[in-house]
Amino acid sequence: MAIPFTRRAGATERSRLLAVWLLLLCPVLPLRAASWEVWDDCRLEADQYFDGDSFHVRHRSAVTIFRLYFVDAPETDGGYPSLITEQASHFKVSPSAVVRGGDTAKAFTAKFLAGKFRVLTRLQPAPGASRSQRYYGIVQVEGRRLDAALVSAGLARVSGELADFPDATQGREMMLTLRRAELAAAKARQGVWALARETIAEPLQDAVKPRLGGKASAGQALSRINLNTATAIELESLPGIGPKTAEVLIRARPIKDLAALDAIPGFGPKKIEALRDLIRFE
Repeated sequence: MAIPFTRRAGATERSRLLAVWLLLLCPVLPLRAASWEVWDDCRLEADQYFDGDSFHVRHRSAVTIFRLYFVDAPETDGGYPSLITEQASHFKVSPSAVVRGGDTAKAFTAKFLAGKFRVLTRLQPAPGASRSQRYYGIVQVEGRRLDAALVSAGLARVSGELADFPDATQGREMMLTLRRAELAAAKARQGVWALARETIAEPLQDAVKPRLGGKASAGQALSRINLNTATAIELESLPGIGPKTAEVLIRARPIKDLAALDAIPGFGPKKIEALRDLIRFE
């Protein structure tokens, strides 16, 4: 293919023609997820449409639509019947209960993001109905993750895109921690689970079955949360552990065993029994 340069064509025109020629010949490469970025001092654009897991975020002068990694909050309207049916099946509730739960999740997210927050993202495009492109992210407020808070409140299911932050192994551990939190929320009938036709969804039980009952293998034991090294966020994913109790546990370290746990204020026989198969000490 000849580039139609003429003697009358100037340098600018030749450069433009060369660029067009290269675009025609070069294959279009698929976009890849970029490196992880940390965006501080973000704000929720509350006047824009948002729901429990997807929202407009202002960072400096730019506004980006983010979708949470790991979780899927109930829909806030009937625009996606198939998704509402899927969510209703997961929570064991009616479709109308899903929409009510979506409204509650939206209010929860609005309150959680009322001030400044941090977004961890690698700008990986997420599909969605919005004409603007959305990206996946992990949202933190003073060390607390929005995805974990929604799951613990029974206002989201563990689903969606799996983040590999900071690596694939850690991403899988984050997912397992969230699944334990979802199981605890279902048992306690938190949020949408309060309307469930059954006390617990079997798929949740199966997802964490290696950590429930019986004698754990070495691999299963390692999957438990280590009370002496876990972050506050990981501790808060355990049943009956909130931000204040997590701080108490961190200050009480090292914790040797269940007997030592019993000596910590706020821990009685019932709470310890609920934690027995979910924790380790070394």
